[in-house]
Amino acid sequence: MTIYGNIIHPMHPDHVLKLEQEETPYTCNGCGELGFNSRYTCEEKSCNFHLHKDCATPEDIITHPFFPGCSFHFLQSGEPDRFCDACGRDIKGFVYHCFDKKWDLHPSCASLPHVMEEAEVKLVLHRKVSSKCCRCRKKELRKGARSWSYVSTCKECHLHVACVKEILLENWENEHLGDGRREVKAETKDSLVLKSTAPKLQIVLEKKRSKSGKFAKFKKIAKIAITFIMAAVVGDPTALVAGLIASLIAH
Repeated sequence: MTIYGNIIHPMHPDHVLKLEQEETPYTCNGCGELGFNSRYTCEEKSCNFHLHKDCATPEDIITHPFFPGCSFHFLQSGEPDRFCDACGRDIKGFVYHCFDKKWDLHPSCASLPHVMEEAEVKLVLHRKVSSKCCRCRKKELRKGARSWSYVSTCKECHLHVACVKEILLENWENEHLGDGRREVKAETKDSLVLKSTAPKLQIVLEKKRSKSGKFAKFKKIAKIAITFIMAAVVGDPTALVAGLIASLIAH
């Protein structure tokens, strides 16, 4: 139910959820995936309840161009031991499910933009790719589990959606979890610090340098690609979020 732009959600019926913009990361209480910036959050801050916009106000039934003829139904919980057929990560809550073909999609994955363009870099979402991911150096995440990839039109840069999610998740955990315990530290405005992605990215770029003299061009393409894919996978592919993430990975 919507009340002046706010909502009451059946998962959290006792309090109003307000649409807010925050720079701190969060775990969506609907799908269990990482979120960033825009979210529906409980007006009672002590509840620490958050939902992606896609999870808070989902469509009952959707279709997707990668699965022609299939209808996906929104469910609050999927079957056990299932993974998303977009990113390969586990289904931990809200899901779009195709009963006929048994496909599953995270709500945020189902809404990934198919084309992202910035300056001279254009990224296109692919269900299947012919080249290895620039980060994991593999075509498949593991046997039988593929991940959609964003591929630059120049074919220089391929990045699994799942790999970009892992970059974000690893850095979030490094910032928030300490002493081997999964305890979240007090949130701060700069709590999503991506400095620790720099070594991983540098390894990728060094490998690429050895294969091509076009290292500078690739580095620029890779930085733009990672920036915009990061913004897309957390469910808020806006220039504001992309700019913020770009500033965090620039160091």
